Amino acid sequence: MLVLPFLILPIANTVCMMTDLLIYDKIRQAARNAILQMEIDGGLTASGLYNTEAYLESKGLDLSKVDIDYTPYPVEYGDEVRIKISYAYTSRRFFIELGGIKRVDKETTMVYGPLSSISKKYER
Repeated sequence: MLVLPFLILPIANTVCMMTDLLIYDKIRQAARNAILQMEIDGGLTASGLYNTEAYLESKGLDLSKVDIDYTPYPVEYGDEVRIKISYAYTSRRFFIELGGIKRVDKETTMVYGPLSSISKKYER
């Protein structure tokens, strides 16, 4: 019985960390898709912002906790476009104390970016 918490603890923390990595991957993919579209359009258009938010919502993220900082449309050819996506979430970890295993929930913010690229939209 004394060894059981030491066996369960690494498994429980690994599962929690994998959950955090899955959220991070969703945010990363949304930012990468958005920066590619921003290169083509010359900034993030209203439809591009809607598509990014719809993608995040379809992946199960709460949009009230998502903050998207971006370069708005229009941007001239050769100028820089940027995007940064932040997500406030609850990080869960388990620790061993004298009374047994203790769960600690901590409010943190996951950030991906800022990604930057060059606008390739050219109009004659």
